Amino acid sequence: MKPISIWSLVLWFVISVVAGDQYSTWAVANSFHVPLSPLSLTLSILVVAIALILLALPIYRYKRALKKILEAKDGANLKRPLPVDPFYAVRVLLLAKASAITSTIFIGWHAGIIFFLVTAPVIAREAIMPNLLAGIASIVLLTVAFIVQGICKLPSDSGPKDDTVAI
Repeated sequence: MKPISIWSLVLWFVISVVAGDQYSTWAVANSFHVPLSPLSLTLSILVVAIALILLALPIYRYKRALKKILEAKDGANLKRPLPVDPFYAVRVLLLAKASAITSTIFIGWHAGIIFFLVTAPVIAREAIMPNLLAGIASIVLLTVAFIVQGICKLPSDSGPKDDTVAI
C-alpha cells in the first residue's frame, strides 16, 4: 500500500479552503450565519485521534519487541512476541489514511472560514475561536495519522528501495 500522498493532501486542502471561503461569502450575502464549528466537532476529532493511537499500540508494541530481539546479542533468550493480525494492521492503516484525508479537508474548511472572517469588513470575533479550535484539532488528527502510518510501515530491507507501506 502506498504512503499518504502529500500532493493529494495539498489538493484537498486547497479545494476545501476555497470551499470554506466561498460558502462563507455566499452565506453572509444571503443573510445566513457564518459557519460555526460546535465544540462537539472539536471533541469528536480529538476522540478519533486518541482512538487511532490506541488502535496502533499493538502494532507498535510488536515492532518494538521485534527490534529488541534483533538488537540483542543473544536473541535466543528472548521470547518472540505474538504477531499482530495483518488484517487488523491493514485496517488501522486504512483508518489512518482516511483520517489524514478527512482532517486535511477539515483544516482547509476551517482555514477558509477563518480567512473570510479575518478579511471581512466587520470581524465576527466570536466565530473565529470555535473554528480555530476545530482546525487545531484537525491538525492533531493529521499528525496522528502520519505517526500511525509510520508505525504500520515495515522496516526496509537491504534490497531496492520501495515506498510501499505495509504491516
